[in-house]
Amino acid sequence: MEAERLKRLFWNTLSVEKVNTKENISGWVSESQQMRAERGMHESMQDRHMFLLLWASQGNTGPASFWLLLFLMKHPEAMKAVKNEVDEVLRETGQEVKRGGPLINLTRDMLLKTPVLDSAVDESLRLTAAPVLTRAVLEDMSLKMDNGCEYKIRKGDRVSLFPYTAVQMDPEVHPDPHTFKYNRFLTPDGGKKTEFYKGGKKVKYYNMPWGAGVSMCPGRFFAVNELKQFVFLMLTYFDFELKNPDEEIPDIDVRRWGFGTMQPTRDIPFRYRLRF
Repeated sequence: MEAERLKRLFWNTLSVEKVNTKENISGWVSESQQMRAERGMHESMQDRHMFLLLWASQGNTGPASFWLLLFLMKHPEAMKAVKNEVDEVLRETGQEVKRGGPLINLTRDMLLKTPVLDSAVDESLRLTAAPVLTRAVLEDMSLKMDNGCEYKIRKGDRVSLFPYTAVQMDPEVHPDPHTFKYNRFLTPDGGKKTEFYKGGKKVKYYNMPWGAGVSMCPGRFFAVNELKQFVFLMLTYFDFELKNPDEEIPDIDVRRWGFGTMQPTRDIPFRYRLRF
């Protein structure tokens, strides 16, 4: 199977043995590797963990940053709202961006005061994150659906769910689902919106870019803060605009459905300049 071959190829390429022969190894990589070794993790599992680090740090964060900045550039009202929030947080902390001045000290407390940016992040992920959720069936069972259908599932089967089409793009859960609405996840008073409905019933999982249940991505908080930090700083120091204001949002590459954040089918030219 091609997927299995590629998986083993990456495990071998990023193996502890090969990484240790390289120069200028990242301190983060070497320290985490040392910690896992001290805790008795088998070297083969360390090899797998190295691949996981690469995938988690590169496979999703880059594309997620691309989509969020693109949506903000394409929707001036969203860009204005997020920029105003960023500037307000800076004012509250007594910080100012100026030529020759100190760099911004962006703290976790500051990132907790950005409900507009939070909503824009959630909306961007709703539109562009399409993981497949897979569960192993441990015993024979019946799976009853909300529409009354019932499925007999056998022990040893695997069940896969695709929330991108089942939830995130459901027009009953998210009206006008193909349109980016930066405030979709905001309440009228500016708080985080968590109540969405389908068929008159409250939906528990209304946005699932990180999966769901006990296997929900454990790195989701780090990833969101990483994404927010990047966009916060970019909007603090730079102005962005599309080279062509009429540029259409590119389609997603459906060949990558099931692998987290989607890739665009083409590049988008844009301009940026320092704000000071």
